[in-house]
This record gives sequence, C-alpha cells and structure tokens, in this order.
Amino acid sequence: MDFSLITTATSNAYGSAQEWIFSNVVGPLLYQLDLMSWAEDAFDGIDWFLFGCIQIFLIIVVLRTWERFNPAEKQERLAPATKADIFYTLFHRLGIFHGLIFIVLSGFFFEIDSVLHDFRFDRLNVENWWPGVTTIPWVSFLFYLVLLDFVDYLYHRASHAINWWWQLHALHHSQTVMTAWSDNRNHFLDDIMRAVVMAFFALLFGVSPGQFIALVALSQFIQSWQHANIKVHLGPVRYLLISPMYHRMHHAVGYGHEAIGKPGVLGGCNFGILFPWWDMALKTAIFPQAVYPTGVRNLSVSQNIITQQWQGLVHAFRELLPK
Repeated sequence: MDFSLITTATSNAYGSAQEWIFSNVVGPLLYQLDLMSWAEDAFDGIDWFLFGCIQIFLIIVVLRTWERFNPAEKQERLAPATKADIFYTLFHRLGIFHGLIFIVLSGFFFEIDSVLHDFRFDRLNVENWWPGVTTIPWVSFLFYLVLLDFVDYLYHRASHAINWWWQLHALHHSQTVMTAWSDNRNHFLDDIMRAVVMAFFALLFGVSPGQFIALVALSQFIQSWQHANIKVHLGPVRYLLISPMYHRMHHAVGYGHEAIGKPGVLGGCNFGILFPWWDMALKTAIFPQAVYPTGVRNLSVSQNIITQQWQGLVHAFRELLPK
C-alpha cells in the first residue's frame, strides 16, 4: 500500500473542502457584512471547523461504538444528562467557541506580540533548540505538545486549589454518566480563561497558528477518549499516556476532588491532561483497577445548560464574598 498516495489524496480532499466552504459560505457572508478584511483569518479559521467535524465523526463512529463493547459501567444509550454534553462538544469542536475567542482577543494578543517584540523577547522556539532534529515538523510538534500539556496541568491544579475557581470547574466534575461527550462539559468562564492562558503560552513558545490548531484538535480528541465510558488501563503504556480508567479516577466521588485517604494531596488526584508524568513526579497519581462512580459529593446541577452556567457563577461569587 502506497501511503504517500493516501496522504496526498486526503490532503487534497481537505483542501478542496476548505476552499468550497470559504467560497460558498464564509466568503459571501463576509462580503455581505463588509468584513472582507477578515478573509485570510476566516479562511484559516475553517480549520477549526473541519478538524471539529473529523473529531465528531470519530467520537460517534469509534468512541461511542467502543463504549458499547467495552463499557466501564452500564449506562443508558443516550441518558438525559448526556444531552447537554453533546451541545457543549458541538459548540467547542466545530469552531464556534474558538472563533469567538479569536475575534474578541485577536487585538489583545497582537498587542502582547508587539510588546514581546519591543523587549526583544526570545521565544522558546523548539525549532532552534537542536537544528536538524527539532526543525523536523513532527519532532517540534511533540515538544510543543508536552510543553503545553504541562501548562494545562498547572492550570488544572489551580482550578482545584482555589475555591471560587473550583465552583466553576465543578460543573465538569458533576457528570455522573461519563461518556465520550463529557470532556467539554465546562463553565464558559473557565473555558475562556483556559483559552487565554493556552494561547498566551503558545505565543511565548513560538507555536505557529497552524500547529496550534492541530495541537488543540489532537489534544481534544485524546481527552474525549479519556472521558469515554471505556474500561481500558493500557498496561505498561499507562505510564506514557493517560487512559480512560486513569482519568475516570480523577472524576471519582471522594477521590477526584476530595482525595480521601491520600493526605497531602491538594484537592484530588490524577490531574494530568494527556500525560501522567506530572502526577507521578508530584505524587498525585493513582492507577486504579476498580471502576468508581463519578460526580461531586453533595453537588447536583440542572440538566439545563443556561441554569448550569448560572449556578456556577452564583457559587463562584459566593466564594468571593467575605466569610
């Protein structure tokens, strides 16, 4: 089998789809709204939509099928609690969220870029670390993946350690019926803060826009798999990549946030996003064999998305008030 032919055909099909969407949908819309100055950015932004379509397809065809044949726990095929998660996933993966973030914050990041340039800040461009090796695209891609994963780990730890922040993040943990749709079940304010942090560090690291989209898309799909209702431990590979069972432990009642029986652990265990190394180094890793129920003790949220978001804001605001 000639994989170069498959790669070329796939690339051509992707490029044709991107051009068709721009020519027939995005371009005419920008013209009608007198926003043609955004044409180049909008064309690149179609990547978010196409990568999202691929992810949605894989979630439905691969992950949801996998859940049926090797479930961690018995579930309804489409539980009421899952319907909100599907909306969150579509909103995030199809480029709507990232498109809005780009429009709102593009000027802000342009200013940051100008300030860094004025101070002659030398970005941590991986490509310059080892010429001939880190200049290879897939090598630099892996380096950026690890660097951004560490930033994401620290962000995640902070969301468990600061009370008002936890009130926002608790929505993500509130799901008692975890599926491949559950990853994007987040408070929008928490999502905005995370998007700003990740984009800022990607800018500092010198990640190109095209690489950043691919990094986010790959990370998102892996996290969908990690949240899936799949009983997979990965064997020895569990020390290289976080498995669904490992991450399920992070969502387990009494472990993921409270960490009962693990003194000294700050607000839970298994905080890692893609790789377990940071948990292993900081003694917050648990590699479970058993399947535990998920959710947050004494927390119940509405199935209505608007109510979920409002509840999170109210709880966070209460934590900020003087006791």
